[in-house]
Amino acid sequence: MAAVSALALATAAGSAQAAVSLTNGTMFRADTTGANQNTTNGGGTAARGAWTTVLGQQNIPGNYGAQIFYALTDTPASGDFLAPSGDLSITLHEGDNIIYFWGDGDDQAGGADGFGFNFFFNDAGATSPLIGAFLTNAGVLSANGTAGCSVGYSFACATGAGALSGLVGTSTVTLTALVIRGVGGANGNTEDRVYHDNVGGFAFPAHGNGVSDTYGYFVINVSTPGGVPEPATWALMIGGFGLAGTALRRRRAPA
Repeated sequence: MAAVSALALATAAGSAQAAVSLTNGTMFRADTTGANQNTTNGGGTAARGAWTTVLGQQNIPGNYGAQIFYALTDTPASGDFLAPSGDLSITLHEGDNIIYFWGDGDDQAGGADGFGFNFFFNDAGATSPLIGAFLTNAGVLSANGTAGCSVGYSFACATGAGALSGLVGTSTVTLTALVIRGVGGANGNTEDRVYHDNVGGFAFPAHGNGVSDTYGYFVINVSTPGGVPEPATWALMIGGFGLAGTALRRRRAPA
C-alpha cells in the first residue's frame, strides 16, 4: 500500500514541467542549400515568398514580408487564425503538436527549390532560433547548416542552431514533420485563405486578397523527463491515493 502511494506521489511530482511555447517563426523560399532566395524586384517588392509571425518585420531593407498565419485546425474560419504578432504564444503539450500554417501570398516569382524555416520558443530573441530547418520540393526535411548567413526574424537564412531538435528548459523539442501542401504566388495555386496589409496593421483575415498562399503544416514533438502522465498513469495515481486513504481509515477505526 505504501509503495503504491509513494509511486503515485513520485509520479505526480515528476509530472510538473515548465511550459513550452512556440512564440515566433520565419519561413522563406530557399535554394537547394537552404539559402534565402527572397530578393528585390525593382527595389521594392518581394520576388519570392518570405513570411514571419512578427508584424511588419522587414525581410530586406525597404521591403516588408508577408505574414505567416497559424491555426490549430485544418479548416479554420477567419477567427481561428492566431494573430501574427510579437506576442504570439502557442503553448505546446507533451507529445506531438500539429500546427497548420498559411503564408499569405506575396510571391511574385515562384519556382524556388525549397523552403527555409526558423522556429523560436519561449520568447527567444531574433538571433536565437532553436530549430533551423530546410525542406526541398521533393519533401526532404533536414537541419539547415548553410554557412555564412545571419539568422532571425529577417529571413536572411535558416541556420539557427543547425538542428531539428533542441532543449527548452528540461524539455526536448523536435521538428518531426514539415509538409507543404500548396505553393502560392506565381505558381498559381488556388488556395487563398488569408489576407493582411503588412503596413496598415493587423486584422483577423476575413477574406482572401487574390494572391494564392503557400500553406501546409508542421509537427513539433515535446518530450520532458517525468512529463505529463499518460491516462494509465493517472489511473495508477488515483488508485494509489484511494488505497492509501482506505488504509488510513481502517487504522483509525476502533478495535
